[in-house]
Amino acid sequence: MWPSTDSLRSALVPTRRRLTLLVAAIAVAGLVGAGCSEQSAAVRVGDTTVSQSDFEDELDAFANLQQDRNAVTGELASSYTQEFVAAVLGQRIELILAGHVFDERGLELTDDDISALAAQAGDQLDGLPRDLRSSLIEDVARRSRLVTELGQQGYNQALTEAADSTDIEVSSHYGSWDSDQYTVVPPAGPAGSEPSQGSGDQSSGGG
Repeated sequence: MWPSTDSLRSALVPTRRRLTLLVAAIAVAGLVGAGCSEQSAAVRVGDTTVSQSDFEDELDAFANLQQDRNAVTGELASSYTQEFVAAVLGQRIELILAGHVFDERGLELTDDDISALAAQAGDQLDGLPRDLRSSLIEDVARRSRLVTELGQQGYNQALTEAADSTDIEVSSHYGSWDSDQYTVVPPAGPAGSEPSQGSGDQSSGGG
């Protein structure tokens, strides 16, 4: 269910079926706890809310870091594949939950934790604005610290319990939250369109 990644370097290795932690960390950066109207929420995890406009801005930011942007671009103008969008949301939800668990257990992020992750990142994050890069390092450092403290199995269990006890909502524009599989399920058709108008393999993004 939850990825077994325990370092930033391995987390940044792209796969076809799982996006990197970088995606979620970018999306979370500066947005945790941000409020928005009922109509414009992309995702809610407990009291943490991220707006659609902020989320789509972050989709653009992460897409721009891809070596092959076409791999995540949809057929429609300014769109991304539904797999990409759903994975971004799924990874973001994980890091938000991990942050909640981290705080509930009274853990504190140290300078050493941050320095270690920054060293592992190397120059892989140089394309990010400084504030997003810093937030990314801190978010992944919290996750890594939890895995170290709890072990991978304990981390998975803690995240599962947190997910089960937290109200998680995903905008139908991007898909829905599957509380049994702990994943984001893409919508049936292109976002903002009727299913009959497309093949159902792309969702709109920002820009």
